This record gives sequence, structure tokens and C-alpha cells, in this order.
Amino acid sequence: MNKKYHYRFGTICVAGLIILLLQACNYNYYRGVELEKQGRYEEANIEFHRAYTGSPGNTDYREAYQRTALKTTEDLLERYDKYVKEKKYLMAFRRLERANSLTPDHKRVKEELTKWYRVLLAGKLDLTEIRSMSNQIPLTDQIVLEIRFNTPNITRRLEAPVDYASKIFSVEDVLYDPPQNLLMLYSINSIGVKLVNKTTRRAQFKKFVDFKTPVLVDVQGKLTEGNNGLTPVARFYPPELVKSYANNPFWYPTTGVRYTLSLDGNKIHVNSSNNHIEFLPKILYINKEDKRFFLDFGHLELAQKKMGGLWTFRRVVTKEREYLQQLEKNLILNPFFYFREGGYPFLKRDEGS
Repeated sequence: MNKKYHYRFGTICVAGLIILLLQACNYNYYRGVELEKQGRYEEANIEFHRAYTGSPGNTDYREAYQRTALKTTEDLLERYDKYVKEKKYLMAFRRLERANSLTPDHKRVKEELTKWYRVLLAGKLDLTEIRSMSNQIPLTDQIVLEIRFNTPNITRRLEAPVDYASKIFSVEDVLYDPPQNLLMLYSINSIGVKLVNKTTRRAQFKKFVDFKTPVLVDVQGKLTEGNNGLTPVARFYPPELVKSYANNPFWYPTTGVRYTLSLDGNKIHVNSSNNHIEFLPKILYINKEDKRFFLDFGHLELAQKKMGGLWTFRRVVTKEREYLQQLEKNLILNPFFYFREGGYPFLKRDEGS
């Protein structure tokens, strides 16, 4: 008797859940119809998607989803064009990605995607010889070591948190149909800690090292592009670069740096006003066919020699390049660790000539 009761009760529950699901789908569908009438296609598409996901065999739901997906794509492309014209590239790219997720076979979306390049900035950052940081940083809920980068857009910075365990940092950017010289504008802006107050949701950035925006005065010459097929970046690590940076002493970074670049075949020579170039990448890897650039900033170190004193900075080089091995473990970033056209080290003008 109990078994029969439980069976009936279970059947009633399942039936009830099905009815509720169908009612929810109906609500999503009719909500979508109302939104579509108002010309709010993206919101309507979300409702139709919910209805279609709940009842994938319903042709009305499927057709409504596909219809509004196309209308949403057209709206997204209008906003995309507007943002590209205004050079708001990150906002434009997000609209294009959304359009691609809705209509991956859309001809114009596919054409526009070929104009976009992904850029990875990555490396390792160590804090050494820290003198009682607790006395220098106010109490806060969360402390995040962070490195910030200048971009080709003078008003925008990239923020790269440093992993506590591995000391690795990485951050991605996107560029629209970029000329080669645009890549030369990525540089270190500042290094410090982000202090997060979880109660107020406010964050404050305390700088240890501050370059601000080094000024690129001039770029001359051209990089030679090879065609050797897909090559792992680990295979390109020129010995002259290792020699140039080995055992460099710590130095005190300053603002107001100006620099010029000479693109010399397979090398990038740098003249800087402070005779240092560690605010720039160590090596640029170019993979135009796959629309990817990798700016390797190498292994950086910060040190504070005395409590409350200025922070010093340097780049260190080891033949093993262990930080790259750690970066390569991130499968999402893996496509960046191959190049086609070439790898180009940044060198002081009097080195590697």
C-alpha cells in the first residue's frame, strides 16, 4: 500500500514539475513576444532562448529565437560600427563576439572577426627584500598585487593581478586591424597593490613603482617577417638578450621617460631617456595568421632596501625561463605561445647590434 502511495505521489510530483516547466516556457515565450513588439530584440531573444531551451521540440519557440537572434545581430552590428568609429575597441569587440555567438554564420560578422587581433601581456613578478609591508599598507579586506600597463589608447590601462602562489601575471587586449607600430605602445604604467574594501566595494591602488606613460617619440625601420610555420615561443630565446639583461642591478624607476625605437630586421633597438628599457616587453612574438601577439615582459623583481624607502626594480633572466613553463600550463592561453612571422627582442641601442 505504501509503495503504491509513493508511486502515485511521485508521478503527481513529476507531472506537476512538467506543468510548471511548460508554464514557465509559455511565460518566457509570451514575454518575448511583447518585448519583440517593442523593438527590444536582444531582451526578447533571451526570453525566447529560455523558452526554446525548456522545450527544444517546439517549432514556434525555435523560430522566434532564430528570428530575434538575427535582429539582435543587426542591432549589435550598428553599435559595433559606432564603437569602432569612436575607437572604443574593447566595447566594439564585445558586441561583435555577442553577435557571433548568436549568428556564427552571418557573413558580415565573419568578415569583421578577421580584422581583430588578440594581444597577451604576461610574465612573472617577484617582491624581494620587503621591509615590513604591514606598516605601509592600511588595514583592508583584500590585498591584490597588480601590474598595470599602458595601451595604444592613452586613456585606458590594463590591470593584471599577480597570482599569489606562482607570481605569474597575464592580461589580454584586442586591437582592430592594427599597424605594426601600435604594438610598440604597450608598456608598464605602474606596479603596486589594490586594496579592496568588501563592505563599501571600493578599491584603492597604492603604487610602489610608477612610470606613468613613457612617451614613444619615434619609430623607424621595419621588422623582417619569416615564414617558418608554427613555432613554439620557447624555441626562440636569443642568447644576446640573455647577455644584455643578466645580473642587472636594481634601479629607481622615474616618470617622464621618453624613448625611440629602431625596428632592425629581427630586433627592436631602444633608446630611452633614462638608459633603461625594462618598462617595455622583453620579446614580441607575432602570429598574424592566427591573429595573435604575445608581449613577453619576462621575470620582473621589486625590492625595498629599507623600511619606508623607495622601491627598486629590475628584470632578471635565466636560461630556463621557468615563468614561461608555468604560463604554458594555462590551456586558455596556449594559442599565444606559438608564432609564425617571428620573435623580436627589445634591446638597448648599443647591444645586440
